[in-house]
Amino acid sequence: MFEVLVNTEEMRDDNPVVQAGLALASRLDAYATGLNIVEVFPSTLAMSEIMVVLDAEEKEARQCDTWWMNQCRKHGVDGSWEVIRGVYVPVLARRSCMADITVSRLPSRDTGYPTGMDYVTRVLLTAASPMLLVPPKWDGAFRQERVLVAWNSSQESMRALRAALPFLREADMVCLIDGASDVLPGITPPPLPVRDWLARQGIILHSVQQFPATTSAGEALLNQAHAMRADLLVMGAWGHSRMSELMLGGTTRHVLQHAQLPVLMAH
Repeated sequence: MFEVLVNTEEMRDDNPVVQAGLALASRLDAYATGLNIVEVFPSTLAMSEIMVVLDAEEKEARQCDTWWMNQCRKHGVDGSWEVIRGVYVPVLARRSCMADITVSRLPSRDTGYPTGMDYVTRVLLTAASPMLLVPPKWDGAFRQERVLVAWNSSQESMRALRAALPFLREADMVCLIDGASDVLPGITPPPLPVRDWLARQGIILHSVQQFPATTSAGEALLNQAHAMRADLLVMGAWGHSRMSELMLGGTTRHVLQHAQLPVLMAH
């Protein structure tokens, strides 16, 4: 059975992550697990007053199981509610390995962490499950009529593409923007034959464009998504290395900072 994990930081009906995650589960006839992480900071565990606060937070979170099951019933899906106390990044990374897709929020500038060092992005870079990242101000719907696929022939972009197959098969329009290149013919592996692979999966591409020759690939990608009124962007968490993505910028970082539509991303 397809499994959707919804990383629920705010237990309220209008939470875009909750609404998008359950809409996704309903569309895929999937099992929806709502997860709330009671965050622990190891340096504070010796403080008795902190333990009292954590106990109260965990008790309050566990009492939200009825709320979650009511949300599942409204969307016509089976599901369950989990509360885990622990250090945020390893808890979410480990739990997401059991899911086909994890739904969470796009990084917010209000958290105080620079993009790339925030919790959600660090989980993504652990190579856990593919993640559907939802903007904080999204309307909660999960549409997939128009999908833009960013392709660069990397393993990461292929993982994202495979995870997106259920959406691509139902989309009215799928466009691909191709950033693959045969840098050293005969030495480096040639670009993967993605168009033939998509055709075998029953995906008809509406258009294929080459990535423009620009240093602002992330900006160009989001401009293309806006121009086609895309409902979903699919891409790998791509870059020269994790360190360059985290510290020096790159396509992934720009998209995470500026995307105003849901992004399905895999590493």
